[in-house]
Amino acid sequence: MTSHGPVTRNEDGTYILNVERSDRELLNQLFGQFREVLTDGQDSDTVKRLFPTAYHQDPAHDEEYQRLMRSELLTSHVHSIDHVRELIERTSNDDVLTLAQADLDALMKSTNGIRLLLGTLLAVSEDDRDDIDESDPTFGQHQLYGYLGWLLDWMVTAQAGIFPVTDDSPG
Repeated sequence: MTSHGPVTRNEDGTYILNVERSDRELLNQLFGQFREVLTDGQDSDTVKRLFPTAYHQDPAHDEEYQRLMRSELLTSHVHSIDHVRELIERTSNDDVLTLAQADLDALMKSTNGIRLLLGTLLAVSEDDRDDIDESDPTFGQHQLYGYLGWLLDWMVTAQAGIFPVTDDSPG
């Protein structure tokens, strides 16, 4: 199979996730930890980027929005995580993972959620540079943040069809 990166789009509208099993297993562990954080600490500041403020200028309206929508957003995140984890576990022995559109959407949402959570924990901002010193105690977390961003970028690129479509689906 000719691949332009870790995620490619097939002619039939499916996608291929072409990352090593060990990376998929790591992602699956991260998704499990992410689910725990969401369900156990959904009121903490660490998940604030996952439940964004809707009304910055009107706290009363925002409180009402959060009261009405937070549960739905949480359910949506948990559903995506569970979907992706089940998919990864079911296909753990496959060299590549074939994804339907709904699978890719759930993977994108879950990957982005972990990245947002990690970015909050690391206090990442738009002004941050990528040259974290290896002696920094958060070096590994910054590397993971970068990897998740890279992977997410490939998912968006494949979904947008920026690279040529391939008909080399595994079979």
